[in-house]
Formats: sequence, structure tokens, C-alpha cells
Amino acid sequence: MKSEENTEKQKSVISSYFGCILLVLKHVLNVWGLYTTSFYENSQLSILYYLRAIAFCLWVLLSTCQFRTSFSDPGEVHQKSVPIKLQLVHEMYGRKCKKCNSWKPPRAHHCKRCNKCFFKMDHHCDWENNCIGAQNQKYFVLFLLYQLLYILTSLSIHTIGIYDYCMKSKRKILPMLMTITTTKCQILSILLFSFFFIVFVSQMLWDQISAIRDNQTVVESRQGKFGRQQSFMNNFKQVFGDQAWYHWLLPTKPILKINYAELVYSEELINQGTQYLEDVIYDETNPASIHFAEFMLDNYAKQK
Repeated sequence: MKSEENTEKQKSVISSYFGCILLVLKHVLNVWGLYTTSFYENSQLSILYYLRAIAFCLWVLLSTCQFRTSFSDPGEVHQKSVPIKLQLVHEMYGRKCKKCNSWKPPRAHHCKRCNKCFFKMDHHCDWENNCIGAQNQKYFVLFLLYQLLYILTSLSIHTIGIYDYCMKSKRKILPMLMTITTTKCQILSILLFSFFFIVFVSQMLWDQISAIRDNQTVVESRQGKFGRQQSFMNNFKQVFGDQAWYHWLLPTKPILKINYAELVYSEELINQGTQYLEDVIYDETNPASIHFAEFMLDNYAKQK
């Protein structure tokens, strides 16, 4: 047992160091990309100035979102905060984490790398060196969105800048590429990184949008399970918070209705509908119904 625990600790430490390296590398690439957009300062095109200003704003937003994703609590299940009534009700389902040796909500999962249980854990992201869960998924989705826009803006700057340079110098592209300079190597490298990450980031962003639409985490998708089936807007507010719309675009803390009693369903139950079943078990408008609204309402009031 001790050898297994030591092995898991070593893996966790190695994963943490690897995640820190990826986190720093991503910041370096973004700053480097922003720096290369200044290579066209001699251009007379005013659109390049506007695009550079947009790129800088996007860089600030994505860096803030990344920081909050990496250092925010994904939604750790604190045993002391779980109402006794919920623990008693779910004991019949055997909702106990074998690793933490404590009660685990139906939609919580244990992360082997963090060695903790997180509510609505989506996945452990090495690039963020943190888990993605109920409380930091908003920051992660915004980070992917702003990262994608940042890459597209950067590509636009380089495309317009290179075209303008070729038109002014009146040189053919191939002979110009034959002369190797530090600036050209940096631009070429950034373009290659951009084309790679634009595919990677757009795919991850689409996966997150699909997860919000289906009310399903990556872990649950592998198990063939779903959360409550409802409208996209209701699912969206569960991630981005029930706040004014402009908060959805900013890395502000979302006001979430965290409900540890939320159920999870297998695929065969989805076609039958989950609305009625959940309404029988708990009712948000009636806190007295089977005590399930107790934690949700208490948590919502604290965040306000």
C-alpha cells in the first residue's frame, strides 16, 4: 500500500512540474506572438494599428482567464460543507470516494493527479496545471474563446503585413524567402505555431460548447452519462452564472447555484426525459421537498 501511495505521489509531483512547464510555455508563446506583431511598424496601413490594439486587449483578457483557470478552485468537495441530510440520502447509492474515503456527490469525480474530488469535474488540463470543474469552467471557456480570437487577429496582422511588405518592395516571394533573417524566422515560426494551435484550440472550444449544451462533462461522456436535460440557456447559466450578460464576457466570478444533490443519468434514460424525475426528487421553488434544495440555496445566498 505504501509503495502504491508513494508511486501516486511521485506521479502527482511530476505531473505538477510538467503542468507548470506547459503553463509557462503557453505564456511565452503568447507574449512572443504579440511581440512579432510589432515587426510591421513601418507600414502606413492604419488597420495594422487597430489590429495590434485588439491583439493586446485579447492578450490581457486571455492571460487573466488563464490565471483564474489555473489558480481558482475547480469545485473541491469539502466534506465539512456537505449537509448531513444529503450524506444520509446518498449512502444508499454508495456515493463514497474510495480514495478520499468521504462522501461524493453523484456528479463529482476524483482526480488522481490532484488527489481530490471535484464537483462536475470535466478533465485535468495539463496546459492549465489544474482541473476544470464547476467553479472554473467559465474561465476556461473564455480563455479558449479569447485565445482563438487572439490567434486569428495575429494571423491577420502577419498576413496583411507580409502582403504590404511584398507590394512595397516589389520583390517576388520566393527570392525574398531565400534570404534568411532573424525576423523572417520568427514570423515563420509564429505562423506555424498559430496554424497548429488554431486547430487545437477550436476543437477544445467546440468540445466545451457541446458539453454545456448536453450538460455533460468529459468524464461523464466516457461513462455514457448526462446531467439534467434542459434548455441551452439554463445549462449556460450553470457555467457562466445567473448574472447580467456582460459578466459572461468578462473573467468575473460567476454566481452559481451549486447543487450537490444534482443527479446523473445513463443514456437509456435520456430519451425518456429527466424533467419529471428530477422534479419528484427535488424542487428549487420548494426547499422542503426531500431537503435537496438546502445546500443549493445556502450556497447561492453566500455567493450573493
